[in-house]
Amino acid sequence: MRWLFFWLLLATTPGFPPASAQDNIVQEFSGSGSTTTGLFKVQDRWEVRWNARQAVSVAVMSADGTIVAGAAGVLRGSLFVPLGGRYYLKISDGTVAAPAPPAAATDSPPGNTNAPPAAGAEASPFGTPTPRVTVPPAAATDSSSPPPPEPVVSWHLQVVQLGTSVASDQALTVYTPFFMVPDAAVAPVAPPPNLPPPVLTNEQVRAVVTIKGNNAQGSGFLMRSPDGACSIVTHLHLLAANPNVKIFTSSGAPITTLALKGAVDRDLALFTIQDDHYSYLPAPTDAANSIEAGDPVIIPDIGEQTDVLLGKPGRVIGVGPERIDFDNAMGPGSGGAPVIHVKSGKVLALVTAGKRVDVSDVLAQAWPANPAPGSARITPYFGLRLGGVQGWETYDWSRFLAETLFLKQFHHDTRCLDSYLNGRRHWARSDGADNGPPDNRYFLDNVKLRKATDTYKQLANEADRNQRLDADRELLFDLEDVADTGMSTLQGMNNLYAFDRIWAQEEMAYRKALKQELDDLSNNIVRLDNIARSR
Repeated sequence: MRWLFFWLLLATTPGFPPASAQDNIVQEFSGSGSTTTGLFKVQDRWEVRWNARQAVSVAVMSADGTIVAGAAGVLRGSLFVPLGGRYYLKISDGTVAAPAPPAAATDSPPGNTNAPPAAGAEASPFGTPTPRVTVPPAAATDSSSPPPPEPVVSWHLQVVQLGTSVASDQALTVYTPFFMVPDAAVAPVAPPPNLPPPVLTNEQVRAVVTIKGNNAQGSGFLMRSPDGACSIVTHLHLLAANPNVKIFTSSGAPITTLALKGAVDRDLALFTIQDDHYSYLPAPTDAANSIEAGDPVIIPDIGEQTDVLLGKPGRVIGVGPERIDFDNAMGPGSGGAPVIHVKSGKVLALVTAGKRVDVSDVLAQAWPANPAPGSARITPYFGLRLGGVQGWETYDWSRFLAETLFLKQFHHDTRCLDSYLNGRRHWARSDGADNGPPDNRYFLDNVKLRKATDTYKQLANEADRNQRLDADRELLFDLEDVADTGMSTLQGMNNLYAFDRIWAQEEMAYRKALKQELDDLSNNIVRLDNIARSR
């Protein structure tokens, strides 16, 4: 009678509720007893729904064997999971028990374990069959005997991808089981072994190169493209306005370069070189599809070291069309290092230092290990991707050097003028680096501004009000002359390389803002006089 009751109850219980127009059934499983399904892939916001004769336990397992969630219920139930990924299910009930195997050999593996399915295993709609034992035939058999009955299906499950209308933190969405058990009630699996952190190989260490010029020094790395081409990857800004650039291996041997190319959409330079049996990093073939957030990466920690390079392991925290963000806490001098994918051994990106940002900024919070306690600003590091570049320009080195030397001088003049007009509210960085905000004495580096200052002192010294106004007007004329320096030349440079064009646009905007400030001072000569006297 008890079995009849359960059969009647199951037969009269409505089936799965109809899925909404946005829901999608990804996989279905039917079976009895304890079962481990194959792997399946789902997006965010999905759930498991089941019908069962008796109490059934369902555990959602990640691909590495970690328990994500678990629940149990009588007859019907569901379990919501907010995050997508690759999972498999462990199902168990008490309706069917596998017979105990005799001493003879069996034609199936031992009973179910907590291990994840074998790599490449596909989900079957019937789950993993209950183990059966092969028994040697008796001496005589009755051919009229009926075949053994098929196992009775005691549960049925659906993996359902929910529509976007379901919130990612929503609880059970279909119906509540008659009772729930905590995750701890599901038989846990052994945690994955604690593998040692990745380390750099000798070949990866030897792939790092040093780049030296008259005005700057930095790093890059040797890379071999899928087509076999040998090259060096570094930053364009390291080569800009830097005469007499030379490149050396990690052992100090010079490298002969053949040609230079620059990316049109990011700060990447690519030297083709003469091969001399160097150690190369393999370039990625399809980084867009093979790299995901959470993937382990290792980066050589260049810093101030010259004789040995240590690797800093970390993980990818974001992949964009032009950059890869990671959680490795890189120190000063790490720009130009390769971001190496641990699993494939391929180089993904070139380490780049961003502009200093406030710790409270969202960008800064992506590097939790980077800010020093109590620091107000940090320099975040990320990687410029080597794949997906919109195009490469072939560079003439002489032309590139001339353009960047002009732009560097143009920026220097602009910064000097900014120092004169706004030096009282700008201060140099505490470490003395020359790329900090201009302080109130930086303007003395400009010959015209230094001469204008001396002229004002001569005209305004012990002068009456009218004479001082004349001195202010003369000063304004001199300042406007500084603001116009190089403007016509920059406006006539219409065929700049892409890297120089972006730089020129930034410099033009900077200079125009100061010219507007001078126009405002022409209508407020008293304020200009206050600035001049403070200088």
